[in-house]
Order: sequence, then structure tokens, then C-alpha cells
Amino acid sequence: MVKSVLRTDLAIRARYSQGAGIYRVVPAAVARPTTPAQLGATLASARERGLSVTPRGAGSAMDGSNVTSGVVLDLTAWNPEGCVIDSGQRRAFVSPALPLARLNREASAYGLRLPVDPSSGAWATLGGMISTNASGPRSVRAGSIRRWVRGVGIQTADGYLELSRGVHPDSRHPVVARWYRDVEPLLQRHAQAIRARFPRVRKNSAGYALDRYLDHGDLLDVVIGSEGTLGVLTDVTLDLEPVPKYRASVRLAVRARSDLVGSIEALRLLDPATLEFLDSSFLRVIAAQPLTPERPGLLLEAGGLLLADFEGDDNTEMIARATAAARSAQAGTLDVRVATDPGEIDRLWAVRHGASPILAGLADGRRSLQVIEDGCVPVGHLAEYLDFVDATARAQRIDAVMFGHAGDGHVHVNLLPNLHDPDWKDRVRAVFTAVSDAVIRLGGTPSGEHGAGRLRAGLMEQLYGAEVGECFRAVKHAFDPGGLFNPGVILGDGRDPLSRLKVGTDAARLPDGVDEYLLRIEVDAKWGESRWT
Repeated sequence: MVKSVLRTDLAIRARYSQGAGIYRVVPAAVARPTTPAQLGATLASARERGLSVTPRGAGSAMDGSNVTSGVVLDLTAWNPEGCVIDSGQRRAFVSPALPLARLNREASAYGLRLPVDPSSGAWATLGGMISTNASGPRSVRAGSIRRWVRGVGIQTADGYLELSRGVHPDSRHPVVARWYRDVEPLLQRHAQAIRARFPRVRKNSAGYALDRYLDHGDLLDVVIGSEGTLGVLTDVTLDLEPVPKYRASVRLAVRARSDLVGSIEALRLLDPATLEFLDSSFLRVIAAQPLTPERPGLLLEAGGLLLADFEGDDNTEMIARATAAARSAQAGTLDVRVATDPGEIDRLWAVRHGASPILAGLADGRRSLQVIEDGCVPVGHLAEYLDFVDATARAQRIDAVMFGHAGDGHVHVNLLPNLHDPDWKDRVRAVFTAVSDAVIRLGGTPSGEHGAGRLRAGLMEQLYGAEVGECFRAVKHAFDPGGLFNPGVILGDGRDPLSRLKVGTDAARLPDGVDEYLLRIEVDAKWGESRWT
């Protein structure tokens, strides 16, 4: 009989106590299975000990779905070389442990790619991306990863289950039997509430995708974005697309936030591959950095920057769209740049990548915390939402840096509370509550691409209502009746979302050197580095 390998020494548990995001939770044990037999034995051992199981890839998820007081299941060694490209079908058959960057290197030999491109793509595993329904800058054209998932294999509490797009799952499987007996009738009874309460935004990764299930009837859609709460992904099939031959970039500097929406709508009509924005709060952070040769004072004068990419196989047509984008500049535009040379394109985009290391390395008492970092609103409300976040943070005397995916109305926010202030946590909580209320009031979602996790689980019933909440609980019971997988994620457990933080006087104490080790991972973006030593 294969034995599970549950490591319980404090040194290894401490190394898995944090991911990206705001939390620190020291697990009871860590496991790193490499075979189905080891995985089965590990799950059995966790059940025997009364411990929950949290599947985890690189650990770069922001929402707390990758930390637990139970067992952290490190899946980075699960068939890490598993990658087969079928160029004829434009498909990839991969291990969920495979990083996105590795898949695209393999696929590029056939002129193919997976176009979904989160900023964590250098290390983010495909299993983790599917678990949060990840997207990224290209989402304005390519959508989230959901659109590209053809099938998955998932180890549930009742054994292995295969789910494929457009294929009815095995009705003899206990999960499927419970689904059609208990969940399907409930979903049909509450279909009107589901359709009414799911936000009409371009991106939503908050909770189980019941709206998609009602549209298509694919159980696969419920698993995508389920954040490890329904089982463990063990194999993945993805659709790919040809790599475009040509690329051009356009950058607009606008005078004020109120000028953003008109420019965004004009650019969207030209079918950009990406459409990003950098708010003035972001520009102030990087203005003193030697990132690009800017007109003196531009970054301090601008209310924001818009960055758009155009891709295609017809260079003339692609350049024509980029030129039209430049000509679409509104009255409030301060500066327009167009680039077609790869080096010039990189220089235009350098400003987008300049803030993260600066924020992570602050040494003046402020600490970057991702508390309201994933709100997505209808595009027409983007400027209103930015103004509200800015005003709320100012009222609480907390600096806030805002940027994100303009074409989707999707905003990332880094709050920078000063940890020397005795009431910093109360003021962060006030921002969290006010902004969460606002994003829902504006018809948006608190999570566009990172998931509900532990951070936003308590908002799900406020967002969706009691009937949808009942459906969520039924989904969880059908897949995981014993509550083995990732409790407290998506379905809240009543815990304060700002407890168990990685900073402050209440943060869990770690062995000497581990705190510095975890901070180095964050500052240097070393999420692809193995913690299993």
C-alpha cells in the first residue's frame, strides 16, 4: 500500500504559510504527491486526521485560496513535464502543474499559443489558472481561460471524474448522480434568480459559474473557477490559437479620469488584443523612475494612460487599425505614441511593469496589501468606480495605486497602509467594506479574474442573494459532501476576512529566516521557486 507523504515539521509548514495576497496561515501539514496512488493515499490520510486539503500550484493566487490550517497539497511535481501538442486539432494535453510560459514555449514550435496571459504567466500553473478562471491583459479579445478549456480530469472525494466540453459525464459517478438528483432541480427552480443576480460584466470569477452552466449545461463550467473546493485537477485539455505574425502598440495619455471612458469605447471598436490603463495614482509612483524617455512632467500631469495592442497576420490592416486608434484620441488626450518595432513596443509597455517591484520593496512603513484588488464594473462606470476608490482611500488616509484592464472595466488596487499607524487595520477594513458595497451597487463583481477565495467569500451572498447562495452550497455538497476540499473558500465560514494577515502584530510567528524568505519571494517574484526542501 502506498503511503502518503505528509510533512509536519515546522520549517516546511512555515514555508507554505503564505502565497501572494494578504494572508499568513501555518498549515498542519504539507504534501507533494507525484502519482495517483500517492494522491489517493494523501487524501485518505487527511480524512483520517480530520484535516482539510487545499490544492496549490505556484502560490501566486491573491485571494487566500492557497493557504489553509489543514493540508497544503503542493501539485508542482505532478507530471511537471506533461505537455503534448496536437497541432492539427490545435490542442494541448497537459499536466495542471505545467506553467503557462512552458506551454507557450512548447506550442510556439507549431506556431500556436494559449492567448490568456496573466501577469503571473511566467510561473502560474495551468491548474491554478483554471481554478481561478484567470485571464489578463488579452482578455478584452481572448476572454478568460474558461473559453479555452476543452476538458479536465478531477480527483473528487468519490474518485476520478472526467469532464469534457459538450460531452455528458458518466451518470454512474456518485458526483454526477448527486448533481442530477439534488442540484439540477434546484438550479432550474432558481434559474430566474441566477440570471438576474449574476453581474453583467465582461469578466467574473466570483463563485461557481451557474450562469454559464444554465447557458450550456456543461458541468465543466462549474469546475472552472472553483478554486480547489470541488477536488484536485489531475489533467487538462486546452484549445490553442495561431500566433499572430504582427503587432503594433498605441499609448494615449489622458488629462483626467473622466476622459477614460470615451477613449476606451473608441479603442474597443477597433478590436484591440489588449486595452490596459494606468491611473494617475500608478503614474505618480513610477514618475521618478528611468523607465522610458517621457516628455518632462507627462506622468505627473496625466490623469491616466491607456495602452492598446493590435495583432494580426495582415500587417497593413493591423497598422491601419493602430493608426485609427491614434486618430481616435479624444479632446482630453495629452500625448499619443504608436510603435510597431518590437523594441519600441517594449519601451512603451515598460511603464506598465515598473510599479510592482517598487511597491513590494517599500521601506517607509507602508506595505502593499491586495484587499480590494479585483473589482470589475461595467465599462461605462469605470471612471466613477476609480473616483470612488480614490476618495474612499483618501478619506481613510491610505495611499492607493490603481491600474488594470480598461477594456473590461477591471481594476486592480494596491492599498498602501502605514503599519506604524495603530489604527491602520480599522481604516483598511473601512475601505474594504465601502468599496465592496460600491462595486456591487454599480452592477459589478468584487472579483474579475482572481477568485472569491477567503478574502471575498463573505461577499458572495451580498452579491448573489440567498437563492444563489443555496445553489452554491448544493454544488459543494454534490462534489464534496464531506467538506474535504478548501473549506472557507467561495462559501464563507464566518471568519473575519482581515484576520490571519501576513503583517501586523497579530501575524503568526515563523521560524528565524522564514519571514525574510517569504518576503524575498514576493519582492523578487520568485513564485516559480520550489518551497519543498
